[in-house]
Amino acid sequence: MKQSSVKSFKEQNYYELLEISPDALPLEIRRAYKESLELYTDNSISSYSFFSKEERGEIISRLEEAYLTLMNPASRAEYDRRLIELGILEEGNQYRDRTKEPIPIYRFKKSRTDMFRRRNASENLTDRVSQSPLIQEILTRETLRGEDLKRIRLELGVTLESIAEETNVRIGVLQAIEEDRIELLPPMVYLKGFLKSYARYIQVDEHIIVSGYIKRFEEGD
Repeated sequence: MKQSSVKSFKEQNYYELLEISPDALPLEIRRAYKESLELYTDNSISSYSFFSKEERGEIISRLEEAYLTLMNPASRAEYDRRLIELGILEEGNQYRDRTKEPIPIYRFKKSRTDMFRRRNASENLTDRVSQSPLIQEILTRETLRGEDLKRIRLELGVTLESIAEETNVRIGVLQAIEEDRIELLPPMVYLKGFLKSYARYIQVDEHIIVSGYIKRFEEGD
């Protein structure tokens, strides 16, 4: 099984967690992220006996946090500055973006194999949603917050990147929804559409998700 160091995953910095160097290219970060995710999903034999479901969920959440931070030039630069201040990273060894071009993170062309895999994944998610007491309890609430959506997603082992790739909703918007960053949310008409896409991907009733999330705005919360 892949091991980064003797440190626990909570103690590792993002580069150690993904097992990449501080000057890693964006494509290297994405590749490392995908490889790491494969180790901690529910279908992974290599980690199943070593970690509980809760521990795997925590690891996946931290991997996602690392990926989103390092794929964004601004947040990566700020993270590197903190590591330099702490003496963890030597100045000059960090990655410097010379292209100034956004890194494409969505796949617009999907093969038949992709469609087949997505269909099977959808069926699997539907079963898991119906069998999860946690998800069923959350769906009974009249009002939903972004953290509730994130808990459902993590319970299902779904990443933000996979939702973004399939729905073509920018990953930054999905983050804003889950983090309840109201100032970054799009106009209501677009927000409802994005919430529907989010719900459809994780195979949860879109009407419950949309009405529950929007209700907080109607209540002035």
